[in-house]
Amino acid sequence: MTILFYDLVGHDAKRPFSPHCWKTKMALAHKGLDATKVPTRFLEVPKVEGGVSKTVPVIRNGERVVADSFAIALYLDEAYPERPTLFGGEGGKATARFIERWSQFTIHPYLMTVLLTDLHRMQDEANRAYFRESREQRLGKRLEEVVAGRDEGLAGFRA
Repeated sequence: MTILFYDLVGHDAKRPFSPHCWKTKMALAHKGLDATKVPTRFLEVPKVEGGVSKTVPVIRNGERVVADSFAIALYLDEAYPERPTLFGGEGGKATARFIERWSQFTIHPYLMTVLLTDLHRMQDEANRAYFRESREQRLGKRLEEVVAGRDEGLAGFRA
């Protein structure tokens, strides 16, 4: 049985860009599991597996559908205990969760200022409009205003 892996892409389906999807891709590789990649653009996400999640990654393994990279990793370790472990026990799970949350609050905000316009350009026309509207609403300013501060933020990021 092949695992379906919904992976976020822009106009070029060969260039996935989501770090959350990368985590799932690495977990599948570490476990030695084959998966069929389903390139998924932003506007397609609400249709994935009947709308199971507002985000990807999502996997389908037989009848089981799992969303969220961390939940997928937990599922893969439970479903395939004979394969190499992703966490090595409860301590590893806790450490992985800590590192994930730390990076989301420490690294991701600055990376957003660096990558935002590049990610916008990677989308086709319809997804580009969605990306701009949704990100500007979330961030409370135009994309160009968000990325304008990236040089000033670099010293703090490096520190």
